[in-house]
Amino acid sequence: MNKAIIMGRLSADPDFRQTENGISTCRFTVAVQDDYKNKDGSRNVDFINCKAWRSTAEYVSRYFKKGSRIAIIGKNKCDVYDKNGEKQYFNYIKVESVEFAGYNKPTSENANDNDKDYPAEFDEIIAEDSPF
Repeated sequence: MNKAIIMGRLSADPDFRQTENGISTCRFTVAVQDDYKNKDGSRNVDFINCKAWRSTAEYVSRYFKKGSRIAIIGKNKCDVYDKNGEKQYFNYIKVESVEFAGYNKPTSENANDNDKDYPAEFDEIIAEDSPF
């Protein structure tokens, strides 16, 4: 079985592209912090490369940006390619599904809209009283 589940924050804005055949693809890196602290109180961070395709790629590129919290389910993959006669390896997660992993809603009336960690389209949904 090859299954990867990660949760973290995007380290940069997603890189959205389309292949020559018009298939959407999106590359991004997720920073995942260790659960435990080092002796000095800091936590190690792993930067995990991810690649999404088709509608998942479009979804990630539209709703996620640098710093957004994201949860991913996918498969560990490794692409091998030749660069100047030397084999190069690129390890990544092939994304099967993504989820929002929370948001940072502004806490004061003076908060800037850029501080929020969710798409503007969700302002109305979040503002509604929810029984959940």
